[in-house]
Amino acid sequence: MAFSDNAIAHLERKIGGMPALMLNLAGKAEEEMKMFAPWRDRTSHARGGLHAGVEAGNGRFVLFLAHSMEYGVYLEEGTPPHVIKPKEKKALHWVGAKHPVKRVKHPGTKARPIVRPTAEQYKTKLRDAVLDWWRNP
Repeated sequence: MAFSDNAIAHLERKIGGMPALMLNLAGKAEEEMKMFAPWRDRTSHARGGLHAGVEAGNGRFVLFLAHSMEYGVYLEEGTPPHVIKPKEKKALHWVGAKHPVKRVKHPGTKARPIVRPTAEQYKTKLRDAVLDWWRNP
């Protein structure tokens, strides 16, 4: 085996190990997001839907963090004040309401982000882990 063959084999091993390295960090990030999500659960679907993973292809590796629930964006970014109107009925009514109403002025919701802060925290951890992986034989 020539020197260049050894170098190629070494590079292939390093590239082959990247997904495992990144999946390890993704698992830790997901665990932290679920543990430290700053909202109070009602159904635990949003917390359970937090996930992280790795996409690899064409020599690129991407570690991602995400919500699986449709309303995850509202937890992350909050909502401005808005009006809620009925979609199919003529009025809105809920348990405890005195009477049906045609609309409700919602005051908006405060942002309770977990994905972006975790991504910021793990950006440095990922960089350091990748640099260490490539520096050491």
